[in-house]
Amino acid sequence: MSNLLCSSLRICTALFLLNSGGTVITEAVQSVPLDKTFNNHNNPMSLISYIKGDLFQITISAREAAKRPIILAHACNCRGVWGGGIAYVFKQRFPSAFSQYNAHCNQYSVLPSKLLGTALLVPVNGNDVGFVPGIGEDILIACLFTSDVGDDSPEEIAHYTELAMLDLRKQLENPKLIQDRRAQAVLQRNKDKDFLINMPKINAGIFAVPWGLTEKALKKSGLGCRVFEL
Repeated sequence: MSNLLCSSLRICTALFLLNSGGTVITEAVQSVPLDKTFNNHNNPMSLISYIKGDLFQITISAREAAKRPIILAHACNCRGVWGGGIAYVFKQRFPSAFSQYNAHCNQYSVLPSKLLGTALLVPVNGNDVGFVPGIGEDILIACLFTSDVGDDSPEEIAHYTELAMLDLRKQLENPKLIQDRRAQAVLQRNKDKDFLINMPKINAGIFAVPWGLTEKALKKSGLGCRVFEL
């Protein structure tokens, strides 16, 4: 990432639990300067805070879109399947992102486990149900490969979560590492804006990982996080 991009890009991470009412209880999420977000290992307790909120509501919020591009992240298996839990909701809302994720997994079909601990950033397109003109152009989906097929141990999944978040961090620091050119373009086009990384309470559903393990892994990645929960 260029010095200009490093100095101007600001990233904050938000973790969301789906709200049955589909409403946002908290309107805004404070951003954290990139250098502070990535280098705050000396004070890990400050990396994660908790606020109530919803995941997908921000994808239709013009106010949020005016402030920053939107990154939606979630934990994925390495077999190209979003068949249950929050992954299935992602598939319904953004089928184009699923197609790209599935194609990426197919490239590793001989040894899917090679994807563990990596992240894939992909854009959405205008045909997606969750696409909103004027906002959807700046939505990216971050696929975090934290488990092969969900049968890894909680400790292993937490470890791969840390590695995947570190890989995501590298890609945000240097967009040239991102495979998809449209995703690169989103980062370059918005280099002077804040980035908001949103995700559900990852690994806690189908993967059944105690939240404390995932929380520790997120802190180790050095990325500032906000947990939005009921």
